[in-house]
Amino acid sequence: MAVRHPVDNNTGPTVGGNSIPRRRFWWIVAAAALAVLIVVLVVASVAASNSGGPNTVASDNGPAPSSGTMATPTAVPSPDPSPTAVPTATTPAPPAPPEPTEAAAAVPAPPAEQAPVPLTDSAAAVPGVVFSIGALEAVDGVARGPGEVGGPSLRFAVTVRNDTADAVSLTSTVVNLFFGAEQSPATELTASGGAPFPESVAAGATQQGVFVFAVPNDQRDQVRIAVDYSAGVPIVLFEGAAPR
Repeated sequence: MAVRHPVDNNTGPTVGGNSIPRRRFWWIVAAAALAVLIVVLVVASVAASNSGGPNTVASDNGPAPSSGTMATPTAVPSPDPSPTAVPTATTPAPPAPPEPTEAAAAVPAPPAEQAPVPLTDSAAAVPGVVFSIGALEAVDGVARGPGEVGGPSLRFAVTVRNDTADAVSLTSTVVNLFFGAEQSPATELTASGGAPFPESVAAGATQQGVFVFAVPNDQRDQVRIAVDYSAGVPIVLFEGAAPR
């Protein structure tokens, strides 16, 4: 008895001599078209990324962010400000010495002095103007002026001879006396027979003044009489022992 098999009416075209169902053929065509579309999209995406897409700046301080996370801008550190000079504590310089005032600068230097001569000799202050000391005598001085102290004193005359052809002024002539080992200045007593120089001495004439100085009796072994004739002229000195 013959067996009848069911006949498959689902026939399609033949490829390469083999019979392939029509439905399977269309699935293969669709898959191939999809693959081509995917490749085209990938290529287009890569091309757009290289040409017009957003540029990603890689940070020099670390690796580039992964594709799964959003790239955040990296803060660029600003340059450090220049260091500010901090003043260091220094020792202040000592103050400069004050400049001399006009009054101090105007103080004249001590006047020059001649070499001392004995009390009995004469000496010229300038050529033609000669001074000499008369005899010294011990007296009791009387104090009358301010600052004077009376007591044992010495009185003597100072003579000036003018050998020049003109009158000589004596208004600036000053007489002083020093005594003892330390040459202490003696105080002049205006009373007790003293008499100042006249204002001038005529040519070829002689004038004198009488002076009294308080000098202790025990300090008369060495006395010095200084005659300051005029400013700028060396002082004439007479020295020796005086009577007690």
